[in-house]
Amino acid sequence: MGGREPRREAPRAVIFDLGGTLVDWPDWEAALPRRWARAYAALLVARPGGDWPAQADFVAAMRAAEAAHWRRVDTEHWSGPPSGLIHDGFQRLGRRAGEAEILAVLDAYAGAVAGEAVVYADAAPTLALLRARGYRLGLLSNTWWAADWHNADLAAHGLAGYLDELVYTSDQPHSKPHPSVFRTVAGLLGVEPAACVMIGDRLLDDVGGALGVGMRAVWKENTKPWPRPPEIRATATIRQLAELPPLLRSWGGA
Repeated sequence: MGGREPRREAPRAVIFDLGGTLVDWPDWEAALPRRWARAYAALLVARPGGDWPAQADFVAAMRAAEAAHWRRVDTEHWSGPPSGLIHDGFQRLGRRAGEAEILAVLDAYAGAVAGEAVVYADAAPTLALLRARGYRLGLLSNTWWAADWHNADLAAHGLAGYLDELVYTSDQPHSKPHPSVFRTVAGLLGVEPAACVMIGDRLLDDVGGALGVGMRAVWKENTKPWPRPPEIRATATIRQLAELPPLLRSWGGA
């Protein structure tokens, strides 16, 4: 489903959300305990005899820290580095964590989640077509994970070479829908927001944030339980990424 609009600047850059847009994370919520349990097991192998807490306590503390992180993202549009979440988890265990312990947990978690993402079948063909047509392509993702983890997934799925600029909120002080992160990625792409198109699966974070800085915003329609504020109206709605190239042309793009 596309959308026509009054004549305005033709799009020259396209910014993609990651999870739910380019790649899927099946059973995200259900996988959380398993993911932290696998991280714990990897931690014991990597650093045996480290006086680690019991697995159940570790998993509960890290899950609570992760939930607290996302509450702040939702309510304050804040963001922070991966180490901050792990530090919070250790505090919940009543322990002080040194840099070596935090890095060990991060390495263990990275190994636990590697390979879980599934790329959408039309992601690479769509990116390749848009790149061939001369668009600047960017990525803007709300995440607490280290950029290297996501970059490894993008490379494994054959997507990394299509994207000119990557912005992860774990490297930023704010998260979507805060206007600063949209302006950051537009600045890196060298394109004014009015000539940028943002596409994502969340109306509030992706669509609302993009509209707020003057970008066009495309909602990738889905049935997930994300907030759907009635006042946020996407410039256009699509169900598949393959619908994006003709939509851009209808707006005067290449």
